[in-house]
Parts: sequence; structure tokens; C-alpha cells
Amino acid sequence: DTFVDEHSLFRGAVVVDGTGTMEIKEVGMSTMMGKMAAEMQSEEVESPLKVKLAKLAKQISTFGYVGAIIIAIALMLSFIVKGGGFSAYFNSGFQIITKDILSAVTLAVVIVVCAVPEGLPLMISLVLMQNTSKMLQKNVLVRKPIGIETAGSLNVLYSDKTGTITKGQLEVVDFFTGKGDSEDTKGKSSIQENFLLSIVKNTGAMFDDSHQIIGGNATDRALLKFLGEETFNQVNEKYQTEAYQGFNSSNKFSCAQIAGLNKTFYKGAPERLLAKATGYLTAQGEVEALDMDMINRRIDSLAERAMRVLAFGYSQKSLVENQIQDDLVIIGFVGIRDDVRQEAKEAITQVQKAGIQVIMITGDRKETAVAIAKEAHLLRHSDDIALTSDELNKLSDDEIKKILPNIRVIARALPTDKSRMVRLTQELDLVCGMTGDGVNDAPALKRADVGFAMGSGTDVAKEAGDIVILDDNFQSIRNAILYGRTIYHNILKFCRFQLMINVAAVIVSALAPFFGIHEPLKVTHLLWINLVMDALGSLALGNEPALERYMLEKPRKRNENIVSAPMFGQILTMGLWLVIISFLFLKLPYFRQFFGTDMQFM
Repeated sequence: DTFVDEHSLFRGAVVVDGTGTMEIKEVGMSTMMGKMAAEMQSEEVESPLKVKLAKLAKQISTFGYVGAIIIAIALMLSFIVKGGGFSAYFNSGFQIITKDILSAVTLAVVIVVCAVPEGLPLMISLVLMQNTSKMLQKNVLVRKPIGIETAGSLNVLYSDKTGTITKGQLEVVDFFTGKGDSEDTKGKSSIQENFLLSIVKNTGAMFDDSHQIIGGNATDRALLKFLGEETFNQVNEKYQTEAYQGFNSSNKFSCAQIAGLNKTFYKGAPERLLAKATGYLTAQGEVEALDMDMINRRIDSLAERAMRVLAFGYSQKSLVENQIQDDLVIIGFVGIRDDVRQEAKEAITQVQKAGIQVIMITGDRKETAVAIAKEAHLLRHSDDIALTSDELNKLSDDEIKKILPNIRVIARALPTDKSRMVRLTQELDLVCGMTGDGVNDAPALKRADVGFAMGSGTDVAKEAGDIVILDDNFQSIRNAILYGRTIYHNILKFCRFQLMINVAAVIVSALAPFFGIHEPLKVTHLLWINLVMDALGSLALGNEPALERYMLEKPRKRNENIVSAPMFGQILTMGLWLVIISFLFLKLPYFRQFFGTDMQFM
């Protein structure tokens, strides 16, 4: 396998900053990009619906052919009995025997035609296409219609974190002072005024003419979004910057000296600013001593919730490059993170109630992933497992299969980890779904039973996926699962309807000759039943609405029979009822008055 560590550089990566010397370890198909290309060539796994329909088709054809042979033989035996036994019958003449054989063969063919539900393929195509347009209204673009039903059969769903479970953008979630109290930043206290200055003058971002935030990094844009354009413009116009030093990864802070105030404002990592701090600013503008233990506990509590903490302070001294002045006063701290979508929490709970195991697979560090997973209701129990890519790769395939039902989080995940987990899940005969947005996700999306590509993702991912989630929202994935289950239920309803009629048609055709009825169902009748009536039935049953109770059912196995024991009982019961009604209609004298006396089947 390709060796990967924190210093590895993948083929196709873009270096945006810095210089370095590269040593080539792997080339061609041995690179990570090469491995992904090889995985893209693997054969697609058959969808659960195809497996179930293939099994149903085999069962129906077996039933039809065996039934046709048995009934053709029974009919020939009835001719022999009526003819006075074997010797008398075979001495009756070649013409009579040939006519009886043709009658038996014709009946056998009719029974085979009756047994096969010709309307089923048409119905499935109609149901899938009808629901495709409905799904689009729910922000789900279906590229491969068979993928909708597969979504309803999921056992395991591997979901990205960023943008799917979370909002996909950094937000200021908390602000607290040096005293440890959460504070409203919209007032006019000394803390708030200094806080606004330290943000506005310590940023690389700004608002453009269309009121959109541009420039800077993700943290700068999150802070400006928190302030709002009006506040930013007011502060920016009121004060001028004399000197400025931008943030860099070595210093971990930025600073700006403001003209007229004789102050330098700092924004940076808490450990860097607290190391130089002499106290904190109160709402009245006074400076008091810091309780470092309390502040560190507060910062740690935010870090446990996957927040990135930034500190803000000011100095009465002038700006000195790459240096924090030793008279620093702490203004306050903000907690920033990519927050969990509220609707995603609810959707994850609903999907879990549907018996689907949700596993968050992300490139983030383990601590961040675990914190988000707890808040998203993914990690609930003590036996739930969170792994990193390194921990995962130390385990053998058999070891992973044993703990798979308890895995909830895979952090620092590589593209190969996604493909491996899909393969192992399918080897356990489970139906799995995978979300993804990048080029590196394409192999896993293609290999999974259903690939959910994100609408904001790359074209390569969308091409590899079966379904595109236009709003990148886990709630939309949940909707796809609901519609998948609805489609399967609608197919089951049609199968009941179709097979009940076919069973009745087979039995009536098989038994009618023994009751002296010649061809109760002609070819035109069978065509009408199988094509016209069934097609209209499929249109009606295919448009049955999605019911929330479907989300309380457990997933079905990949190779489960479409015709379950209760369903078989329903088909047989209603089929026999139709047979009884049919023979009453064919034999009772009362019904003769409605037809001509020369009708053959009377």
C-alpha cells in the first residue's frame, strides 16, 4: 500500500504557500491518484431491487413452467380417461390425438403467459421516473433512477461532516470576557467598543458592492459576518490604521495600531496572548487581574465542543513587528466553529430509528469529529466507536467487520479508507450509501450501492454518484431514503395486485377444461389484463404518497424475497376468491342471459 504520513504530498495536489523539496516515493498507478483511477474501473454492484426482481422473475418462471407442464399432462390424462383408457384412446385416431396434444400445449403456453407479470418492468420504470420529479422538489437530483429505491434499502450510511451534518461555514458561536462571562457584543460598553475595533482592524476580509464578504480567510469572514456590514463600515470609517501586521502560522497572531487612540489591537491564539497578558478589561473600562485557571477551563470546554478559540487584546504601546507587547490587556474571547445543522440532528435521529447505521467519515482531527458527532446525536452510547485513519489501518478486515456495527466516526479519513469501508460493508451483505464531493471521493461513490454526491462538489463526484444532494444537507439524504422506501412499498402494492390477478388467471385457465369450459381466457383477454389493466394500475399505485411511518421500519436484506409469507397469503387468498367468482360467472345459468347462446366458453 502507498505509505502516507503527515508529510505526504499527493499527486494532483496544489501548493498554495511556501517552498520545499519533494522526494518521489510512488509513480503511476501506485500513487493515491492512480489507486483511485483503478478503483473507478471496478464493476458496479447490482442494486438490491435488481437482485430481488431477478429472484422474483426466477420464482415466477419456475412456477409458470412447472405449472404449465403439470397441467398439460393432467389435461392429456383427462382426455385419455374420457377416451376409455390408454389403449382405447390411442386407437381413436391420429387426428384426435394431435388435436388434444395441441390443446394441451396451447393451454401450457397460455398458463406461462398468465404467470409472467408483463406489466412489472413498465410499472417499475414509471414509478421510478414519477418519483424523480418529486425528489427534485426536495433538493435531490436523481441521476440513476434505480438509486432512489436503493436509498430506501440502506443498512449503513457513510456521511461527510462538513456541509452535510454541519453548515459548511465557520460561525461565531460564543463570546466571553476575561472574567469568563458570556457577553452581548451589540452594546456600547468599553469591552464591546474595543472588541469591534480589534476585529475590524485585524482582518483581511471586507464587504464588496453587492454586500458579500470577500478576501481574508474563513475565520476573518466568520467574524465579519458576526459583526454585520453596517457595524463594520461605521468602525472602519471612524478609525484609521497606522501600522498593521497580518496573521501567519509562525506567530499565530495579527495586530493593528490605530491612529488617534495610541493603541495596538491584537487578534490571535489564546496561548500567545495570555502569555503576555497583564489583566482583562471590564465593562467599565477598568483592568483587573486574570484568573488563568478559570480562563483555561473555559477555553478547554469550548475546544471539547469542536470550537476554535480566538483571543482579542490591546496594548498602549506601538506595534513592534512579530512581537506582542508585555502590557497586553485581554478584551475577550470568541468561539468559532462550523456549527451542526439543527435539521441534520433531527434527520440523523430519524434515519437511526429507521434501522440505518450512520457513520461520519471526515478529514478533521478526532477530537473535533467526536465533539460534532456527540452534538449531532451520532455518539450516544459507551460502546460507540470513533477511529482515526491510522487506527483503522492497523486493523485487519476481519477485525473491522467485527466492530463495524459499533463504529460511528472515522476521522482523518483518506480516500482509500472510504473505498475500503464500502467493500467491507458489502462483504457483510449490507447495503451501503456514501456521500462525497471531491475528486478523491469518486471511487467510493461509484463502488457504494448508492452514491450521494454533493451539489457543491466536483463534476467528477457528481458523475460517479447516483444521486446529487443539491443543498448538501443531511435532511435531503433522509428525504431520499423516505422516497426510496415509498417506491419499494408501491412496487409491493403493484406486485400484490398483479400477481393476484395472474394467479387467478392461471388457476382459471388450468381448471376450466376439467369443467367443460373451452378457453375461458383467450389471447386478447390476457393481453388486456397484462398490459392495459396492469398499466393503469401501475400509474395509480406508483403515485401513492410517501408516508412517514415507512421511516420506522427496519431495512430489508439485499436478497430478501419481494413476495414475503404474509404477502403470499394475501395473493393466494384473493386469487382463490377471484377464481371462485370467475367460475360462478362462467357456470351459473343466470349469467347466460347477458351473452349470446353461441359463446364457446358457456
